[in-house]
Amino acid sequence: MEKYAHWEDNSKPSGLKEMGDIADIASEINEETLSSVLSEAEIETIREIDAALEKIEEGTYGVCEGTGKKIPIARLKAIPWTRYTVEYAETLSKSKGFSRKNAGSLTGAYKIPSDMDSMDD
Repeated sequence: MEKYAHWEDNSKPSGLKEMGDIADIASEINEETLSSVLSEAEIETIREIDAALEKIEEGTYGVCEGTGKKIPIARLKAIPWTRYTVEYAETLSKSKGFSRKNAGSLTGAYKIPSDMDSMDD
């Protein structure tokens, strides 16, 4: 959040008085503003987080998009926005069809909320 410290109050969208979490920032600030302060990788991570939040709302969070199998809790704790099981992610990374766009789903780390500990494997 330090990189946002240089923003002045007038550069924040109305109603945004304090910086929230990444998902709130992504929904409040337009793409042009984001691209001026965030790297492409950070923007892609925000998109992946938004997709994961949508899956939570839809009730499909934790299901591999490639196989339909349940993603193990340990993987979700390591990469909460992942779309794939480790096995399927490895298959993707070896295939010709793998693109940089999918990379955010395959790597990364994030602190997960404590209520995730109650999820079953």
